[in-house]
Amino acid sequence: MADDSQRVPLGKIGRPHGVHGEVRIFPFNPDSDTLRPGLTVYLTGDGPEQALTVESARHANKFILVRFQGLNHRDQIDAFKHRIVEIDAADLPELDDDEFYHRDLLGAPVFVAAEEDGELPDTDPIGTVDRFFETGANDVLVVHIPDGKPLMVPFIPEAISFVDLDDRIVVLQPLELWTPQ
Repeated sequence: MADDSQRVPLGKIGRPHGVHGEVRIFPFNPDSDTLRPGLTVYLTGDGPEQALTVESARHANKFILVRFQGLNHRDQIDAFKHRIVEIDAADLPELDDDEFYHRDLLGAPVFVAAEEDGELPDTDPIGTVDRFFETGANDVLVVHIPDGKPLMVPFIPEAISFVDLDDRIVVLQPLELWTPQ
C-alpha cells in the first residue's frame, strides 16, 4: 500500500462562484465525495502552501462548489485560482476489501500469466505500473517497459488476470486473450 503520510492531489481551483466566498474546484475524480466539511486541504502550486478547512462542499455540473472557513468574500478566494487542492492520504475514504486506489499500485511490477489460469509465472516482470488514465469506458493501466514503448492495457477482466495488493503485483492475462481478433 502507498504511504499514508503523503499528500494526494484532488483537483484544481477555478474561478470564484458568487460573491460570498465559494470557489469552483475541478476534481481529478469527478465521482469523488472526498471534499467534505471539516476536511483540511492544502493549496499547492504558485505561491506558498496554504492549509484551509472545508466549510461546505456541493457538486455542480463538472465541478464542486467549496467554501472554506474564514473566507467569506470573492476577493479572498480569487487569489487561489489555478492552485492544486491536496489532502493527506490518511484522509482518503476507507475502501472495501476488493478496492484500491491507483496510487497503491504505482511502481508495482507487472507480470504476464503463463496460461489462462492466471497463476504467477516464473519469469521476470515485463515492467512496472507507471500510471492510470480514464477513457470514459474503463481505466487504462500504463506499464513502463524498460527500453521500450509504454504498454497500455485496458483495466478489464479480459486483460487483467489479477491484482495482489498485499504483494503489490499486477498479473496480465496472456496477450492472446486480450488482443482483438
